[in-house]
Amino acid sequence: MTSLLVYAIYLIVAALYVYALIDCIRTPAARMRILPKAGWLVVLLLFPVVAAIGWRNLGKRSAHAEEQPSAA
Repeated sequence: MTSLLVYAIYLIVAALYVYALIDCIRTPAARMRILPKAGWLVVLLLFPVVAAIGWRNLGKRSAHAEEQPSAA
């Protein structure tokens, strides 16, 4: 039972990493936050788990935020 739980955790972490990597590659450079695209890709390759969580939370601007006009 414990090994099944460990495999499930590995699968979730791997899925998060693959999602972050593909999402980073497909995101336009104009929506990047904090680092340029190349920087995010390097960080994702060097620190997969931490960078995937960082990408999920800090990596890109939301599409909804871009659509709203700025208050003048």
